[in-house]
Amino acid sequence: MKNLESFEAAANLIGIDSAILPDVSNLPERFQKAQIAQYKLAVISEASWKQEDKTIDWYNWDQYKYYPWFDMSPEKDSVGSSRGFSYYDYNFDYTYSYVSSRLVYPSREIAEYVGQTHIELYRDLMVID
Repeated sequence: MKNLESFEAAANLIGIDSAILPDVSNLPERFQKAQIAQYKLAVISEASWKQEDKTIDWYNWDQYKYYPWFDMSPEKDSVGSSRGFSYYDYNFDYTYSYVSSRLVYPSREIAEYVGQTHIELYRDLMVID
């Protein structure tokens, strides 16, 4: 999973210059961070499929597509600590989706790795500060 350990490595794998990010300066500041995170995660997702030498086939219902799942509840866990925003699990979908289709991965292991490794990008994407 070496190609997925950073946005830069993923961008390099799919031939994108990681130094060039989308220009979000025309957006309100509160939306900018989420848009950059979306872009970076989309690049990482595409790289995950390329490194596995697979292509997403949205018409193939037998091809599983996995995504990280996060616990965003403020509830306390069994040892009394707050989970807040933490990586929880992974899942796959057949006909419906709770996640942007650009952010799916070809295996459970990759979805788990990306969710844990890039939790800050997911936080930037999903949490409104």
